[in-house]
Amino acid sequence: MSGLAAIRALLRTGHDVTAYEAGSGIGGMWRYANDSGLSAAYASLSTNTSRKRMQYPSLPMARSAGDFPHRSQMLAYLEEYAARNDLQRSIVCGVRVRAVRPVDGGWEVAVDGEEAQRFDAVAVACGHYWEPQLPPLPGTFDGAAMHAREYRAPEPFAGQRVAVVGGGQSALDIAAEISTTAQRTILACNHVHHLIPRHAFGRPFDDFDRAAAQLLPLALHRALMRTLMLAARATPDRGELPAPDHRLLEMRWPIVVSPHMQRALTTRALECRPHVSELDGELVRFADGSEERLDAIVFATGYSISFPFLPDDLGQGRGWEFPLYRRILAPRAPGLAFIGVLEPGPGLFEIVERQSEWLGAVLAGRLRVPERERMWRAIDAGGERRSRRQFGATGAHTILCNRHAYLRLLARDVRRGAVG
Repeated sequence: MSGLAAIRALLRTGHDVTAYEAGSGIGGMWRYANDSGLSAAYASLSTNTSRKRMQYPSLPMARSAGDFPHRSQMLAYLEEYAARNDLQRSIVCGVRVRAVRPVDGGWEVAVDGEEAQRFDAVAVACGHYWEPQLPPLPGTFDGAAMHAREYRAPEPFAGQRVAVVGGGQSALDIAAEISTTAQRTILACNHVHHLIPRHAFGRPFDDFDRAAAQLLPLALHRALMRTLMLAARATPDRGELPAPDHRLLEMRWPIVVSPHMQRALTTRALECRPHVSELDGELVRFADGSEERLDAIVFATGYSISFPFLPDDLGQGRGWEFPLYRRILAPRAPGLAFIGVLEPGPGLFEIVERQSEWLGAVLAGRLRVPERERMWRAIDAGGERRSRRQFGATGAHTILCNRHAYLRLLARDVRRGAVG
């Protein structure tokens, strides 16, 4: 998704582009059973962001996709975007990048089965949801254990005792689905994020996410969201979920409650436990001292920010932090850029297209960027003011951001023709 936007923008600004794709076809995570081995898409996956927020500004998605498109519709949309923009001619599929390193004012890229090639610049647009992050737990587990990236369908868990570890969107989606076939489903986490509905007053709830709301103090913005849910009688039932450990719109984006998730919560199909503290054969111990004999564990515990084909100082994140200038340029390495390495809530498709256009203007010399020290000062300041207020506690270099504030910043840069 990010890569297609980058190819389009760079071609449109006159650059010669070669894009490498590990899978045999485009689509990234939206290609089910992608032979790249990196997709986390499961069989029933649909978006938790509405169609209007899951489309590039340059190509509206057909209304027939519904409010929350299925993964197959997302793949078809991405293939249409590539075809309309003639992007396939620049993409080499079935090739895995082994190493990317700086060399004498440029970059050397080594891929499987070919000699290393020299490029003037490199844009990394392969996403950051692919290297599973697993909690370090003492002991061993005799049952089946997997990360959410490997989950595909609930049927293999039929009649089993299963724990899903995590308190975010994927954890609740997967736990709710597994509960339809499992004998027993436990959600193991200390806190679960805030919940918001898919719809309010017959419209996708994220339709109400407008730039004007960012002019309000956060406390008032939160109050308006809650009032909207109450007025629409759309406040999700949390069931027995543990409370969040942060305020709404701070620290993390809220979970969008799908119909199957709400059914599981309302019917109390999920049992809740605190985090897993120890493994002992079939026995799983939790932080409150309770124990359960389980057949399977699914760790929906997120991903590390990692790009192993890059040198460690350029390709490794720390928690939620990955320092980039304007959330695009690597300050340590001229000519290295990243597209889509951020967490803006709804609206990532618009952001990656705008990021790519910004990068195209920089590489074409139409947009000047400051020297390295000024870049670092801007990065260390913590990004956009609204983003700092919402997510600053996750780190000065956090990838979490307010999309409206960020898009305004990119637009201002382009208008001025220089970044300061």
